[in-house]
Amino acid sequence: MTFPDVFIKALTRPWMPLPLSFCAGVLASYAMAPVGLWPLMFIGLSCFYILYAQGLKAWGATLLGFFFALGYFMTGLWWIGNALLVDGNEFAWVWPISVIGLPTLLALFTGIACGVAYIIAPPRTAKGFVAFVACVALAEWVRGHIFTGFPWNLYGYAWGDVLPMAQFASIGGAYGLSLLTVFWAALGGFLYIGKTDRRTKTLLTVIAGLSLLGCLGYGALRLSQNPTAYHDTVQLQIVQPNIKQDMKWDPGELVRNFEKHLSLSRAPEDQTTDKTTLILWPETAIGPALANNETARDKIVETLATHKGPVYLLSGLLGREEETDGTPRYYNSLGIFTRDGAMENVYSKTHLVPLGEFIPFQEWIPLKPVVEFSGFQRGNGPSNIAANGIPAFSPLICYEIIFSGDVVDRRAAVPSEWIAAITNDGWYGDSAGPYQHFMHAVFRSIEQGLPTARSANTGISGLTDAYGRTLYRTTIYEDAIVFAPLPLKSQNATLFSRYGNGLYLLLVSGLLIGCCVGALFPRRH
Repeated sequence: MTFPDVFIKALTRPWMPLPLSFCAGVLASYAMAPVGLWPLMFIGLSCFYILYAQGLKAWGATLLGFFFALGYFMTGLWWIGNALLVDGNEFAWVWPISVIGLPTLLALFTGIACGVAYIIAPPRTAKGFVAFVACVALAEWVRGHIFTGFPWNLYGYAWGDVLPMAQFASIGGAYGLSLLTVFWAALGGFLYIGKTDRRTKTLLTVIAGLSLLGCLGYGALRLSQNPTAYHDTVQLQIVQPNIKQDMKWDPGELVRNFEKHLSLSRAPEDQTTDKTTLILWPETAIGPALANNETARDKIVETLATHKGPVYLLSGLLGREEETDGTPRYYNSLGIFTRDGAMENVYSKTHLVPLGEFIPFQEWIPLKPVVEFSGFQRGNGPSNIAANGIPAFSPLICYEIIFSGDVVDRRAAVPSEWIAAITNDGWYGDSAGPYQHFMHAVFRSIEQGLPTARSANTGISGLTDAYGRTLYRTTIYEDAIVFAPLPLKSQNATLFSRYGNGLYLLLVSGLLIGCCVGALFPRRH
């Protein structure tokens, strides 16, 4: 008896489909970083489609989709609860809620998508399969945008370690690649369980095979024709200070932490170049007590003076302002320090982490954010900084790099040439989180055709070129400095950088409209 036969036989037991859906989701989650076994996405989604197509009503399809996604997100996002286990955090008691609560919310999107797809057309038909693919892919976009959005572990990220396949993101973005991935990965389940003619199944198989090979060929050609190229006059010094999270805001450690950043930012003793040096410090590297401190500024000036050529420090800042009534307002920002210690071009984070940096509906929910402050104020959206001597860049702070299509200012007079991403993954320890977070940087580079320099307090710092190649990469819990020339942006603007998620939304809308029209006006023989 084959595995599919055993699987189908198990479905005859009334209590089996829901736990099997959960297990299929768990299996699919191991296609994500750091494991990266993309074939498990095919096995997990195909097994789930067989479960989904068992003739249940729409409410049953919704439940099955919910349990699949619950297994997928619980396994892939369990590390988020680590932020609550940092020594001294008073919210440790919330850990079970965070580990279960967020996956539950995210699973609702997939569950509803499966229920809607079931209503549009029966899952054993070709129209039903296409409706499933379109609805599940659209649910990914919705969860990435509604209520501030959380587009983590999109299905397309299964190709993060297969760089030629990931190149499709330069056309359709991560959401477009997720649409194709659901189609490819769930097709095996439909071919086994579908009740349609052989011609239709053959056609779907040919489309899947040609599109998969087409994406692979396009990506391989794109990479082979575009080797990494570098600026001749600009180099990076990316700093990873590796400060333990429970020591980062300890008042007794602030000066020592600051001095550690400085020591890692000095020019190497054998430096002979007069290139412009851009030093990148991680998120909130400088707190309010030091940002406007004259002695601290003098220390920065002293450190920058060790470099022979033009030099700038791009640093994360915890900004603090006071209202007229004395109420403090905090900003998670990035600023540029010049050789004379002046600070300019301050950018403030726009996409804030719910519960971490602000409390939704805080006027009715009597909690304070996990960051130990009264909550951050929002910035003004994607920005482009074009300072003298620095190639124009898009600053992204931590969480902001996960938002496909919302990382650059398209209206800027001077287009961005690179992305400066700063973060602090120390909250999550040695878990899957920092690896998954770094993978977002890879995809943003491919989508926008821009290199990404990433500085983490601890986690994974590194540098990717405009095609997603990882040129340098640190390890977790490592004091590290990355010296590297700044890569050039891609020679030609990507389709995604021009149209964003428009192409993806057009395609998924066309599929849904076609399915609905086909369901309303079926062909008669």
